[in-house]
Amino acid sequence: LLMKARDVCIIYLLFISVSGTQWNYGDLGPDIWSEHYPLCDGQSQSPINILTACTVYKDFKPFTFISTHDGKHYFTLKNNGHTIIGTINNEYKQSPIQLTGGGLNGTFEFVNFHLHWGENYKSGSEHQINGVKYAGEIHFVYQNPLTSQMAVLGIFM
Repeated sequence: LLMKARDVCIIYLLFISVSGTQWNYGDLGPDIWSEHYPLCDGQSQSPINILTACTVYKDFKPFTFISTHDGKHYFTLKNNGHTIIGTINNEYKQSPIQLTGGGLNGTFEFVNFHLHWGENYKSGSEHQINGVKYAGEIHFVYQNPLTSQMAVLGIFM
């Protein structure tokens, strides 16, 4: 199955602050997140609707995924009530999975992956392209260990 690049992935940097307030994508959804999370009141916050007519092309170096681990990577999966999160299982002493390139400043290490999905094929993705949602979205979360900056690679499903 081949997909256009704009339909396959988006990358964005997030600077995250987490607290214990409840949230969801329904009655406690993105429209009111800023009432409980002031950092969600910016102009470039998730969820993002990418308007292709307003985008500007920029040539980035390709992403490079690095792992010196020569075998399988083992993950622990957890349902946190909002999503399913996969983290590397440290029992197996695996080397970190790293991400560089693509306009990122430095080397980022894998933190987790998590899923977004909905009730049908048009409601699951967190982000949109030209107002269109997709069946789901998977996020691969990375963090720069030197700066604590986050990079999230999102892929529409």
